[in-house]
Amino acid sequence: MFQKSSHTPRQPTPSPGATETSTAPGENKVSTHGLSRIGGKTTLHGDISGDEDLLIDGRIMGNVLFRKHSVTVGNDGIVEGRMVARELTVRGRVDGILIAAEKITLKAGAVVNGELHAPGLVLEDGAAFHGNIDMKPEQDELREAFETGTTHADSAAPESAHPGAVPSRVEEADTFPADDRSTPVSGS
Repeated sequence: MFQKSSHTPRQPTPSPGATETSTAPGENKVSTHGLSRIGGKTTLHGDISGDEDLLIDGRIMGNVLFRKHSVTVGNDGIVEGRMVARELTVRGRVDGILIAAEKITLKAGAVVNGELHAPGLVLEDGAAFHGNIDMKPEQDELREAFETGTTHADSAAPESAHPGAVPSRVEEADTFPADDRSTPVSGS
């Protein structure tokens, strides 16, 4: 009465825009499907926000606001500013304030100077951190960053970060300026 199908189940195929990128030699590849990416030769001056996961291989000089999504700073990625995300992973360099609703992960080779605010923290051997950590789940920084409506990060955003404003300048560069990841960057 019931017969077993003779064909094999169809394997999922990647969508035409899906690619994979390796995070470092010997590490697993990361699928970039459904992921925004700031490329390694791109420098962005200004704030950036979005509604999908983000991979930063380039340089951002401004705030990164992805409250409902994950943000990863790649091995060569550099961020100078405030980062707010559901989950933050750093492999490169960040100078600023990191705020995550769930957790912050500093991978081996990461260099972070500033403040960490999250209920969970993973600090791998070989990661360098200079600054302050607050892991209280009920802290003001978390409440302000993840409330709906205007937050401290939004109100501090330049006029260009608001709807209808002129977009920020994006530069293409052949190489980054010399970067000594072992030396903390002094704030102004």
